[in-house]
Amino acid sequence: MRRFTFAILVVVFSLIWSSAFIAGTVALKDFDPFTLLSLRFALSAIVLLPFSLYGKSAFDRAVIQRGLALGLLNNAIYLGLSFSALRSVKPEVVVVVISCAPFVTTLIAALLGHEALSVKKLAGIAIGFIGVIVISGVASTQKPDPWGLFLATAGMVAFACGTVLFRSRSTELPILQINSWQSVAGAGALIPFAVLWGTPVRMVDAPSVVALLYLVLVVSIGGMALWLVLIRTSGAATASSYHLLNPFFGVLLAHFVLGRDLHVTDFIGVALIAGGLVLSTAKGRIKS
Repeated sequence: MRRFTFAILVVVFSLIWSSAFIAGTVALKDFDPFTLLSLRFALSAIVLLPFSLYGKSAFDRAVIQRGLALGLLNNAIYLGLSFSALRSVKPEVVVVVISCAPFVTTLIAALLGHEALSVKKLAGIAIGFIGVIVISGVASTQKPDPWGLFLATAGMVAFACGTVLFRSRSTELPILQINSWQSVAGAGALIPFAVLWGTPVRMVDAPSVVALLYLVLVVSIGGMALWLVLIRTSGAATASSYHLLNPFFGVLLAHFVLGRDLHVTDFIGVALIAGGLVLSTAKGRIKS
């Protein structure tokens, strides 16, 4: 794959992943977090079902096991805890915590012997992380709630573990079927929480319905499939570093969709992130 084409895929992925926050903000006006996530993954599983049944790989034991494990880590724990953290911690703080995933992913992959740990890669991720802090403005916020901070951190660690798990044991498995079982696991794990602690759904406005469908079709199906492709192509640690772009695209989308103001610090932050990504991926190999 050519480097320019690959860069386009990274940007598209980051835009999709970042847009989930915007769509989620709209949908949460009519849904509680657990109900929204349960519906999101249940509908994703239904949409993916007829496509994932093509061939016999959907019922391969390895596909089912890896898909369910990734679904628990990526969909249920990561998103469930992150959305719960938003109830007591400001979004920009949660963004910074989640953006620590490249560090944790790199360390886990190195400790397990899956990928080499280089000073250049760590330095690039560190510079990018500073850019995330600059964009988020977290330094000017009040001290976050400890429990909310713990939830966001636990979700971030679960996401890092899911990234390494796919890279180490699942890269040769079919992505469509893996994603299908991920959605099944996410819905199955979160529905009990929605039933016990969710808010009954009453009248739902059209924007919330559109946002939910966007989360299902574009983010859960398209975005997650692209994420798995990036892990397979460039490795867990390098792919995880692409998430450093998410805060800037989140700010940019919030400006156009939600009317949020843009600041000079946003562009300073993205310059730092871009420099960090160049440094951390300069010698990374991209499969042809």
